[in-house]
Amino acid sequence: MEPVDIDPPRGPLEPVARLTVDKMELERRFGLRFVPVENDLAPAVLARARLSDGTLVGFARLLHDTASGVEVWQYAEREPRDVLIQLLDETGLTHEQVAWLCAPRSPSP
Repeated sequence: MEPVDIDPPRGPLEPVARLTVDKMELERRFGLRFVPVENDLAPAVLARARLSDGTLVGFARLLHDTASGVEVWQYAEREPRDVLIQLLDETGLTHEQVAWLCAPRSPSP
C-alpha cells in the first residue's frame, strides 16, 4: 500500500468497513497523511492510498464521530470484500481489526 495525495480534497459517499486502528496509528505505520476535507454530512479528515493492483482506498474520520477507529472507503468497481481482503493482506492488519459497514454487491445479470 502506497500513500496518495488528495487532490481535490473531497470525501467519498459510502464506507465499506471500519478499522479499529486510529488515524494516528495509520499515519505512523503506513505514512498516510490525513487532511481536512469537504463532506456532505460533517467536517472530516481523509487519507488515501493505492493498493498494489492500483485500487484506490480512503481512510476517513468524521470530526464529530465518537466511535474509535477510521472508516475504509473504496474508489473502484470491485467487490468490497475483495478490496478489504487485499488491504488486510498488504498492511498486515487482521480481521479482528475490521467491522463491515456495507453488504456484498449483487452479481451483475
